[in-house]
Amino acid sequence: MKLTKCYIENFGNLSSFKYSFCDGLNVISRENGYGKTTFSMFIKAMLYGLDANKIKGEESERKKYMPWQGGAYGGSLEFSTATGKYRIERFFGAKESGDSFTLYDLATNCESCRYSSNIGVELFGIDADGFARTVYLSQHA
Repeated sequence: MKLTKCYIENFGNLSSFKYSFCDGLNVISRENGYGKTTFSMFIKAMLYGLDANKIKGEESERKKYMPWQGGAYGGSLEFSTATGKYRIERFFGAKESGDSFTLYDLATNCESCRYSSNIGVELFGIDADGFARTVYLSQHA
């Protein structure tokens, strides 16, 4: 799998944020508070959804990344695999029942059923916790 583009409509402090991935390693080196961790959590949320459960006394991911400025909560992530090029559009509600997931095949610009909302597990064969511990590197205080 190769990430190509993402658009964050609203997620945490990021709003109308666009990013195009380059070949090879992509490094975002910016000042504290820019939204680097929020950006990485957005990618994880596009692949696995948002956890509504509290983690070790902290607020849930869903509550923590609720848009500061309001508006639609989510965005899109484009990627390619051996089977084609796709765009995930995922938006989050206050509760999981308000979430939406749509996958588009970019060759046809039509909805695709190639992957489900459980796309992270389908692509990588690991759950969100496994992804967070191995594939996805975040900075923790």
